[in-house]
Amino acid sequence: MRKLSNEQNAAVTHVDGPMLVVAGPGSGKTTVITERIKYLIESAGVSPADILVITFTRAAAYEMEQRFKALMEGSSKGVRFGTFHSIYFWIIKTAYNLPDGCVISEEDKRKLISDIMAAKNLSYENKEDVISSVISQVSLVKCDMIDIDNYYSTDLPDEDFKTIYRELGSRLKAKGLIDFDDMLTMCYELLSSRADILDRVRQIFKYIMVDEFQDSNLIQYKVLRLLSAPLDNLFAVGDDDQSIYGFRGARPEIMLRLKKDYKELETVYLSVNYRCTRSIGRAASTVISDNKQRFKKSLKTESEEEGTVKLLKVKDEKEQCDNILRRVFDSVRQGIPLDKQAVIFRTNIEPRKLCVMLDGMNIPYTISDSMPNIFDHFVVRGVLDYMAAAHGDLSRERILRIMYKPSRYIKRDLLTDDPVDFDKLRYRLRQKPYAIDDVNKLEADLKMIRKMRPIAALNFIRKSVGYDDYIKHYAEYKNIADDDLFDMIEEYASVIADIESYEQLLQFIEEYKELLKKQVKASRKKEGLNLLTMHSAKGLEFDVVYIIDAVEGMTPYKKAKTAAETEEERRMFYVAMTRAKNSLFIYVPETLRGKDKEVSRFVKSIKKSVK
Repeated sequence: MRKLSNEQNAAVTHVDGPMLVVAGPGSGKTTVITERIKYLIESAGVSPADILVITFTRAAAYEMEQRFKALMEGSSKGVRFGTFHSIYFWIIKTAYNLPDGCVISEEDKRKLISDIMAAKNLSYENKEDVISSVISQVSLVKCDMIDIDNYYSTDLPDEDFKTIYRELGSRLKAKGLIDFDDMLTMCYELLSSRADILDRVRQIFKYIMVDEFQDSNLIQYKVLRLLSAPLDNLFAVGDDDQSIYGFRGARPEIMLRLKKDYKELETVYLSVNYRCTRSIGRAASTVISDNKQRFKKSLKTESEEEGTVKLLKVKDEKEQCDNILRRVFDSVRQGIPLDKQAVIFRTNIEPRKLCVMLDGMNIPYTISDSMPNIFDHFVVRGVLDYMAAAHGDLSRERILRIMYKPSRYIKRDLLTDDPVDFDKLRYRLRQKPYAIDDVNKLEADLKMIRKMRPIAALNFIRKSVGYDDYIKHYAEYKNIADDDLFDMIEEYASVIADIESYEQLLQFIEEYKELLKKQVKASRKKEGLNLLTMHSAKGLEFDVVYIIDAVEGMTPYKKAKTAAETEEERRMFYVAMTRAKNSLFIYVPETLRGKDKEVSRFVKSIKKSVK
């Protein structure tokens, strides 16, 4: 094992009182944590049973315990390793004697929210997306300890969200169930109100160590403060520059306020990066230095090698993919296997074209966050409904799905035929000439669509039929951003650009479904080229990294409006960059989905440090 640096040794040999270890990427934080546990037991005389090590995922807790066991020749000596949720749940389960099976599964929670929406007549075309958003926002409200009356939803009508939030709480309580966020809130409420129980838990855990501290949310931190007092033997390890889970309530400012909350706090900076070559470390430091809310620090690299950082301007997605594949093959020829290379992107919709090309060339790959099936998205389904009707499917169900996209002056109860007979419909509307005009136009539009290639049909449906107007009105009514919906339409347009007929489109849709199924199977094997979102890449390292779509609107993502949100986007880019050990390639397409793009401000900030 490499000899500990002076900084690492200072952290390892710290015994009593609070300490913050600011650990940059590749700086050996896991080594520090495991070596400190060993030091506490063997040199400071601390009982293993007094030590609690908290991580953020079960996988991380397991890996940490295994690393410690290897250090201790096969025994974890009774040290407790766990996640925030597992430890806090153990506390409330013991105190309240909660039964097994009291925690609702995510699947059942989604179904419960769906039932609530139906019962409250809250209808959304993008129902699954809305449910995901509700779950995320419920978590944010609980973890940030926000009064629901003072919360304003990001993408739902406020009263809709508050109705769902309150009803969800009521139904869970009635069923005797809790969710993962309740584990945290209930633990805080218990320890805040029961000094006897708090004292008992403090007696059990006298030394608390927290990994990835920058990902803590407010409620987790408040419980930590209760547990660590009065000894304050809190050992927090993290990097505020790698705090990228704001959507889960993670707050890097919690790290920044430790000095205020713990007056005796000692701080150690692990500033040597043992992972990256010099050029990568230099470029990454240049990017992150633009953030204002951070610990001021410099990242030094141990490596004597310069390494490679290249900013590559390409014309479009195809040229980007072609260039990546050439470099991947070159790297393989140089002895770097596929699984030591990674393509990193901001959102899981970006790698579609690359996945299709990899699949067509039988190149194995694994993808961290499976791509969404764009053909299942409600705005794309609406277009497909028009095309299906144009090609002969006049079933009542199909016509009802397009009749009000955009709205037409025709009542549902007049559509009595199945399939729909337009002549009979006109007869029923004989007293309403304006409605007959709508029927005539719809029938004429379907005849026009039938004659067109899919891409031409899409443009006709959007502009002449009025589908774009429907999307705008729907987004306004539901208080959601219409740019997300139009992005999905643009993505669909890029997919079908070269498809010649409706029959070919149907075949492509089936092939695309098979591609997504293959992705799931391939990802279980964990073999081949790694395709990762910036979030999923955190904690990993690769010999070669390719960051794609480094343009404004993608990174930073278009939804980042505030300074704090932009700083989190910069941290994500920094995390992506520092996954690379030897070579980093950053791609800047001039166009994406046919639209001109501007170079990302993150790329602009590092141009001077890159040859």
